[in-house]
Amino acid sequence: MKLLTAAAAITTCLLMSGNVMAQNIQIKVDGKAYAGGLNGNDAAKDFAAKLPLKLKFEDFGSTERISYLPKSLNLGSAPRSCDPQKGDITYYIPWGNLAVFVRDFRPSDNLVPLGKLSPEALKAIQESSSKDVEISLVK
Repeated sequence: MKLLTAAAAITTCLLMSGNVMAQNIQIKVDGKAYAGGLNGNDAAKDFAAKLPLKLKFEDFGSTERISYLPKSLNLGSAPRSCDPQKGDITYYIPWGNLAVFVRDFRPSDNLVPLGKLSPEALKAIQESSSKDVEISLVK
């Protein structure tokens, strides 16, 4: 129930900010589930099509947690830049990695917005060093 409530809160918040969530996702760390959502752009849709995934995240510059995807994303007409905020899920084109921002950052080229994590999911990713993180769609 908490997962559904958190997902609904994220969706409402993103709708109000103009970022419509097309898919709800679930992040699992140590058997605990957390909520997130994916945007409706082409890259986020391709990411959703690759789920479920089991990834390991590592710290990058104390600003983001990154993980390399097994295959690059098809970007289609997705934006090729964004102004990442804490909790944003993005895709960095040159390295082909996911980047989850744990702090606000500056506007950046080659960074594709994919979605947003709940504060609880973000905290779990921050603390997940060397642990498996499972990402799946909520059906």
